[in-house]
Amino acid sequence: MSLAVGNCYGRLKSSLYDPFYKNAFFMVMNKGLGVVSGFVFWALAARFYTVNEVGNAVVLISAASLIIAFSMMGFDISLVRFFHHYDKNKVFNTSLVVMVSTAFLVGVLYVVAVKYVAPDQAWLQSPVYALIFLLYIVLSAIGLVNSQTFIAMRDARYTFFQNVLYCSKIPLLFFLTFMGFFGIFSANVFSYVIAFLFVLLILNKFVKVDLHVDMEYIKKAFRTSSRNYVASILYNAAFLTVPIIISMQLGEADAAIYYMAFTVGNFLLQIPISLSTSFFVEGVYGESLRKNFIKAALTVYSILVPAAVFFFLFGGFILSLFGPGYVAGADLLNLVVISSFLYTLYSMFIPVLNIRMNVNTIIVLNAILFSVLLGLTWPLTGMFGINGFGYALILTFLAVDAAILFFAWRWKWIWPAPATHYLSDA
Repeated sequence: MSLAVGNCYGRLKSSLYDPFYKNAFFMVMNKGLGVVSGFVFWALAARFYTVNEVGNAVVLISAASLIIAFSMMGFDISLVRFFHHYDKNKVFNTSLVVMVSTAFLVGVLYVVAVKYVAPDQAWLQSPVYALIFLLYIVLSAIGLVNSQTFIAMRDARYTFFQNVLYCSKIPLLFFLTFMGFFGIFSANVFSYVIAFLFVLLILNKFVKVDLHVDMEYIKKAFRTSSRNYVASILYNAAFLTVPIIISMQLGEADAAIYYMAFTVGNFLLQIPISLSTSFFVEGVYGESLRKNFIKAALTVYSILVPAAVFFFLFGGFILSLFGPGYVAGADLLNLVVISSFLYTLYSMFIPVLNIRMNVNTIIVLNAILFSVLLGLTWPLTGMFGINGFGYALILTFLAVDAAILFFAWRWKWIWPAPATHYLSDA
């Protein structure tokens, strides 16, 4: 008995020093912190701001997030892919300049065209509002570069520290109520300012920040980044367009209820994302794909199953903490929980494709995700309200998983031949 306990302890202790588990642990913690802080933030926002103000803030934040997604140029993936195999300083600084400057330019274009793109947000052209909006976009881009750099270093604990600083947005909510829904948005902006100042000091220990653009790295990374950019746009545009669709079709109040339910349920989607990111990093460093694929998949489901049971039992209660009206999102939350099990195969497959530089297949999968999710969300929300999005999400991941199984069969990864291609360590 004591020998078995000792062996168990030994394996646990060794796992703590395994870069895969260490990085994965902090990434899961990051996602958990994001969900908890997001939960507290929106719960307080729901208490101190009206439902319509929350709904307007959701739409504005979604628009800003969509701009960030359009501005990454695929360099967020290339940063992780090449950080270990290229000059770290050149990779970091080139990625920083490209991603931040592109985000700023796209943000400016959005502000200029907002009265045509989203007439309800025409007030965004006011100089003060425009400045705060653009500051949020720039700081979001910088934060993303920092996070990807820490992950590429196999040290996601610094990303966790950065996310802890983002939690400063919670107390800021109390002081910005006089701004209405823009107070919710501004709380996020100021938290990014705080995180930026501290994280910059940490980064200086590992890379030299000189804002120099290395054209050789751009050429080297372009083949991967350009196609990853297309794949990323398809993926992010799908999810970031949903709250806009719901707001247009059902109104700001339903958009707020949807957002709260999806924010809580999204925690389960972040579990496979975290483990797959750690899997990707280890693959870049030359670790066994087959071994880490199995480790990642087993770890995901060992966390996912009890977490899903918890949300099924207490999801309604959690939503009630936002306010009585948000309990209406309980059914949607359950649907998101179910979808997380289907999402896992997709999240584990993407790192294999990135490591093998088969980005074209990622584009195909994300094109399926984009077209099915948005193609189904509009009619299903019209029929079933916000629950229609949950049905669309499940059907989307079923379609994507079917495509993945087709590719796996075609490459003889699964039946009728044994796996010798995509999970080989060659």
